[in-house]
Amino acid sequence: MTEERITKWLIETMYATRKNKRYGRDSIDFERRWTPELRRMAHTLATRSFRVERNYAFLTSVPKWREIFATEFQGRMADHLLCDSLSPYIEAELHPRTFNNRIGKGSQAAINQVIEDITEVTGGYREPARIIKWDLKGFFPNANLDVMCRMFCELIDRHADDIVSRFDDETPEFLKWLAMVIIHCRPQTHCELRTPWRLWGEYIEPEKSLFSKPAGIGAPIGRMTSQTGMGLYLNDEVRWLNDDCGIRSTLFMDDCVMVVPERLHGYALSLFSELRKRLSAKGVRMNEKKFYDQPYQHGLEFLGSHIHPWSIVLNNGTFARAIARVKEYNAIPNNEKYYHLDRFISTVNSYTGLLKNRTSFCRICHLRDIIAREWWQWLEWDYRRLCVVSKPQHTFRARLCKKYNLKLKQI
Repeated sequence: MTEERITKWLIETMYATRKNKRYGRDSIDFERRWTPELRRMAHTLATRSFRVERNYAFLTSVPKWREIFATEFQGRMADHLLCDSLSPYIEAELHPRTFNNRIGKGSQAAINQVIEDITEVTGGYREPARIIKWDLKGFFPNANLDVMCRMFCELIDRHADDIVSRFDDETPEFLKWLAMVIIHCRPQTHCELRTPWRLWGEYIEPEKSLFSKPAGIGAPIGRMTSQTGMGLYLNDEVRWLNDDCGIRSTLFMDDCVMVVPERLHGYALSLFSELRKRLSAKGVRMNEKKFYDQPYQHGLEFLGSHIHPWSIVLNNGTFARAIARVKEYNAIPNNEKYYHLDRFISTVNSYTGLLKNRTSFCRICHLRDIIAREWWQWLEWDYRRLCVVSKPQHTFRARLCKKYNLKLKQI
């Protein structure tokens, strides 16, 4: 591919990459000198000398301790270049029962699918049924990168004719090379640590860290290509369970819920020996401590929610974090609260948004009631949407106009 063609492609990709992240440090650093940086990246891609550099690693403790790898803006652009180009074909390949990293899917859609399966299998909660839930141990850190890369290459080969019609004759080979470079970049060997190294030893098991993995093993959590690739990773197993075996299975990343009629319970359990063999061939195994098999009446925990026949309740740990976050903002000195107004609104409404999709009206009211009274001089409660909103004279637009003496037209 010519350098001019790649440059035009990168300009389109740049806008997609910075969407919702324009004010991040990496985005700002890139945009300060975006023209020479873009031309340099186009040259390295055209000459096949591009490498994913300037990676960084950190730990996150919410909802539990995890190791995250990320890269600066050029690496993210490469991720978008690959995944956005292949997104129509990836969407066509993925089974409808895979819900992660897909437009129109997500965690709430996966929960709704489980509820729908329970309703249909039990005939409206009249027939006996079992819930079998399993997940994988160290899904990302134990992934076989050769398998993931092969999946991308096979996907490109299957749709090569359409890719050529959309782009040009050299694009399929270029995308296969780019997939290889991104997937096998081994960020743990050349990254900046943004969390003290001692915390790795305290909170991260060696089995769940890329720093203890040999070459070719372990996909970095936090990279777009890894998230998309791991969606493809178990696609064959989901298709086998649902289409070949006739077991209703819902997969979100490495969490799977199977809803089985009581008469097929023994048959479903007999499939696990073959399922373990298939997973073992890809370098991952089931978590022995997280296998659940109970009648549906007992309910189950899935994606941070407790699903019962009569209710869906948010996980207690998530609600406790919501309470703690509101109390942190309440503790801000009164003369500084106004400067944290936007972040406070976003925080509260993110948790009320989770609670609104559950049978948790009392918890929403509790979250509202613990908000310190000082906040209410700028905020009000929207009873229809169950969220906090700014008073008309304290909206972001009004504050901007007052601060800079602007006269913005009302849209």
